[in-house]
Amino acid sequence: MSKFNIKGAIFDLDGTLLNSMDYWASVGEEFLSLSGIEPPAGSSRLFLENGIKGAHKIWQETLGLAKSFEQTYSEIYALMEKKYLSVVNIKDGAREMLEDLRERGVKMCIASATDHYLVEKILKRLCLDHLFSKILTCSEVGAGKNKPLIYELALEHLGTPRDETYVFEDAYYALTTAHENGFHTIGVYDKNVFVPEAQILPLCDFYLDKDSKYKLPF
Repeated sequence: MSKFNIKGAIFDLDGTLLNSMDYWASVGEEFLSLSGIEPPAGSSRLFLENGIKGAHKIWQETLGLAKSFEQTYSEIYALMEKKYLSVVNIKDGAREMLEDLRERGVKMCIASATDHYLVEKILKRLCLDHLFSKILTCSEVGAGKNKPLIYELALEHLGTPRDETYVFEDAYYALTTAHENGFHTIGVYDKNVFVPEAQILPLCDFYLDKDSKYKLPF
């Protein structure tokens, strides 16, 4: 059996297939400005590394943000929805890779930390929805990607052997979870990941760097 024999693929979306992390990187600052708060230096990185919940708590404690978490969450998602419906796009080469895998009979699904309704909208807008048999999200399964539940449920859905199923991720912590729980992993470069590639590479069976154009070794 080839090292890279593949029958199933579990895809993260943001930063892995889409350039949407560029917009997630700026939306925290945009939200603060609209809330009447001057974004301090490092706001983009703080937001990306802590997520909405963590950033909201820090903003309350350090910047005096008076909004509830629910209001912050709703307003940030409203800002991002506009971007998903207009400027977010698939990364160069990703569509061709997905179409090739589909033609070869590889079963594919999405495992995303983004809310389901927004994943559905962007997949339909970019005409990618026909490629995936299911969308799984962290909020729906009840656990983030620091736990393997979303990958286990995706594997169960695909019905493919674990040793012939690959998880595609850009985030260090998500790759760590998948790798440590026995999944094959394909790491994907994204400029908004702040962990050095030297730390990411040991977690990956294969790594798609910024020049790879999604060319797989199988």
